[in-house]
Amino acid sequence: MSSSGDNTVVIVGASAAGLSAADGLREGGFTGPVVVLDAEAEPGYDRPMLSKGLLAAKETTAPASLRTREQLAEKNIEILGGHGAVGLDIDRRLVVTNWGEAIPWHRLIVATGVTARPVVTTSGMALPTLRTRADLDTARAIATSGKPVTLIGSGFIGLEVAAALRSRGVQVTVVGRCALPLVSSVGTEVALWLRDLHLAHGTRLELGTGISRVSETGARYAVRLADGRELHAETVLAGVGSDPATDWLLGSGVDLDGGVVTDSAGRTNVPGVWAAGDVASVPDPCGGHLRFEHWTHAIEQGRHVGLNIARGTTDPYTAVPYVWTEQYGHTLHLLGERQPGDTDVVIEGDVAAGEFVVAHASGGELHGATLCGRIRALRTFKKLLRAGATLDDALAIATPA
Repeated sequence: MSSSGDNTVVIVGASAAGLSAADGLREGGFTGPVVVLDAEAEPGYDRPMLSKGLLAAKETTAPASLRTREQLAEKNIEILGGHGAVGLDIDRRLVVTNWGEAIPWHRLIVATGVTARPVVTTSGMALPTLRTRADLDTARAIATSGKPVTLIGSGFIGLEVAAALRSRGVQVTVVGRCALPLVSSVGTEVALWLRDLHLAHGTRLELGTGISRVSETGARYAVRLADGRELHAETVLAGVGSDPATDWLLGSGVDLDGGVVTDSAGRTNVPGVWAAGDVASVPDPCGGHLRFEHWTHAIEQGRHVGLNIARGTTDPYTAVPYVWTEQYGHTLHLLGERQPGDTDVVIEGDVAAGEFVVAHASGGELHGATLCGRIRALRTFKKLLRAGATLDDALAIATPA
């Protein structure tokens, strides 16, 4: 590693965003040292597949690496696994690691992503989650134990884990606060279809209530629901969301508010410090800031930040948000963002048949779309959303059959 930070770009986090930022630096013509730090000993792997195909598969396939050693060497990108950031000195431009190192930087990209939000039992034990390679090993052991599993959380991760476990014959109960799964993201009709899809595959659903506490009772658990009922569980997994990995930045001077606050180009309030991916809180159209915890966003925005640094530009990031989820052989694609009060209009197909395009709009303004089984519509709706199209525009080009 270079001993001088005169021209070094340090990226904290060998995440999809972090490695894409490194690619963007090289693509943009930056020839100086690029050093990527990560707390995990073997970082840089395909994280979304942990709750999808990797957990569903009975064989213990390792997560796919995002970059090979040859690819990293070809671009002269250095990764230091097991070197997590624990502090930042913006005056002397140093990143302090868990090894006690003080690594100099000329430009810094924060790409530390998020950590799984913990659920702790009354005795102080954190319940297993699914965020890392080590978490996958734990979830696989649970899947092969034959014990029924109670999943706390009915968001993307909770539903994907439920589907993966059911595909392996595991008895599953999902507990969630919302009366319908993902209803704020996909609308009522698609949420009802998702609920029925899980019920049809034998998943037990306890929706519309959160949990008040989880107690250990010998080798089992007592899950007390917010409505006063109590479920008895042999194994419990938690998937109640995530928090931005920003503890190491506390007191550094970098503006934090539900993540690392950036402008539309990816710059923070500290000159030379940028952020990308799940950890970045970026401007939203309503004048506030939002974080997008989605794989495609992390890749595209990370590359964009790298290009901006390499080229000395401050171009805004304007890509359409996109996320996908796999459940019981169905792939659901979400484009843009459904907003509170949106009307959900079936543009193509039939939701009940599991093949559809549903537009989310308000006042004729198109905000997003949810698709299943109609891949060709993805590109069309990305173009519509990027162009600020109306609901009428979407209806005019739809293919109902």
